[in-house]
Amino acid sequence: MKPNATLFFLILLVLVFYYTIEVILHKRTLKKFKHRIHVNGTRGKSSVTRLIRAGLSSKGYSVFAKTTGTLARMIFPDGSETSISRFGKPSILEQIKILRNARDAKADIVVLECMALEPRYQWASEGQILHSDIGVITNIREDHLEVMGPELIDVAKTLLSATPISGTLVVGPNEFPNEILHACKDRKTNPVFIEEKEINTITDEEILKFPYWEHKENVCMALKVCELLGVDRKNALEAMWKVTPDPGALTVLPIHFFGKEFIYVNAMAANDPNSTKLIWNSITKRYVSFQKRFILFHTRDDRPERTKQLTKEFANWEGYDAVILIGSSTSLAFQYLKTYSQVDVPIYVWEHMNLDVIFESLLAILPKQALVFGIGNIVGLGMDLSLYLKNRSEQIYE
Repeated sequence: MKPNATLFFLILLVLVFYYTIEVILHKRTLKKFKHRIHVNGTRGKSSVTRLIRAGLSSKGYSVFAKTTGTLARMIFPDGSETSISRFGKPSILEQIKILRNARDAKADIVVLECMALEPRYQWASEGQILHSDIGVITNIREDHLEVMGPELIDVAKTLLSATPISGTLVVGPNEFPNEILHACKDRKTNPVFIEEKEINTITDEEILKFPYWEHKENVCMALKVCELLGVDRKNALEAMWKVTPDPGALTVLPIHFFGKEFIYVNAMAANDPNSTKLIWNSITKRYVSFQKRFILFHTRDDRPERTKQLTKEFANWEGYDAVILIGSSTSLAFQYLKTYSQVDVPIYVWEHMNLDVIFESLLAILPKQALVFGIGNIVGLGMDLSLYLKNRSEQIYE
């Protein structure tokens, strides 16, 4: 055998040995958990992951969770959290290390938010890494169509790639029951469908006990998972009311500054059109006294499809008085507004403005009382602005 061929064979042998050991160790790690829960969907994954962890903990389970929402976080059985440091782009291989952290934390149950988008990675995340016994699909909506699309049916098929084998799949209201039944039959998994009437059993009084703006749909999904694992509804809800929300969770910030009163609604994490519209309808019904309404749209040049989708969605909404464009690629949003909108309102373009200038500009254009509805992209400037305004909502400046 030639020297080069011998070296290649030895390297190959070492790699095969290494990965064989890794697979054996990973399978041992998985056996440490009583249950493994994989939370997937278009919207609400981080919130549902946190709610499930809290609800299951009320029964005395030691539960470890990991979210990949606005900020990737590990949540330990004692409720403490830590951020996840990454070098380079996120990879689903990160989940292997996360599971080891859960094992070291002596967790009985792991609840992981799916971090994959492409169908092949969705399946790899489930079928080769987590091997969950309970899967969750919160909803199926138009988002990341450049990867999961182009049509909504393609998004559904992509999410169903992560259907567990011989387990249970909990699915929120959607348009694709036949596709879900087919996927579950193929994987020998039991489907559990959440209907609107079940979501409506969550009362307004129960929702108002959350310290942040939570959705009935998310709570219902989490309660269903808790029910499957024998957790009492009352105990689960009481634990959920104490949950720390995801950093990108919908928040409403009242701000008083130099005679101006406005509320800032941070809906930027709702980055698909349907979710954004649902929140807008809910907000305008709850805050009817705020008649002057401004849409603040944070755009990013690496999310042109999202810019188009959201602009097309809100272009002809009723009840807003102006649009404010911030971030990068605002010119694209401006063009789409001119194309789709039949509403004649002012459009302010504040591209590349820093936080101080954005705030001062807001104060300059807002009337004495107003509602500012933030949409678009939470990552980057969106999160920075939310934290900036949160700091100013804690005091009243006259």
